[in-house]
Amino acid sequence: MSIRFNCPNGHEMNVKDKYAGLTGVCPQCQATVLVPIPAGKLTEDAVVDMLGPPPAPDPDDLPVHQDPRHQSSGTIDRQAAASGMSLKGVSPLNRGMKTCPKCKREVRAVYDICPHCRTYFTDVSEVSRRMATTCKQCGTEYAHHEIIIWCKNCGADLRQQ
Repeated sequence: MSIRFNCPNGHEMNVKDKYAGLTGVCPQCQATVLVPIPAGKLTEDAVVDMLGPPPAPDPDDLPVHQDPRHQSSGTIDRQAAASGMSLKGVSPLNRGMKTCPKCKREVRAVYDICPHCRTYFTDVSEVSRRMATTCKQCGTEYAHHEIIIWCKNCGADLRQQ
């Protein structure tokens, strides 16, 4: 199949379909022409060819979390841990965290399964934590072996919780 069109100077041209969207030269007047894309024949490949390759990424435009200049080498953390002045666990984001026994990564304390290595937490402290009674009014926790009906802190009825 072919595409029929006129150059800017009015000369009639007949070009193969594979040249749709490309530029060429009119054989009669040497004018630069853009071969039109027939309606309904626009494909994804034709659009990609028209747009060309993406620009090369500028290293100065990287987000902070991807920029190697802003990533810690870990020496600060090791030095702080060696001196006993570690800030790990100080952040509010680290509260309520526990360490996975298999992969040693920090996960939220409410997780039953490590999201990183899929290890199920079965240690004694985890079982005790799940069996503990917590007062819903003041948050006081009582061990599972304690038989308590009324909260010692606020006096709420623990049987209705």
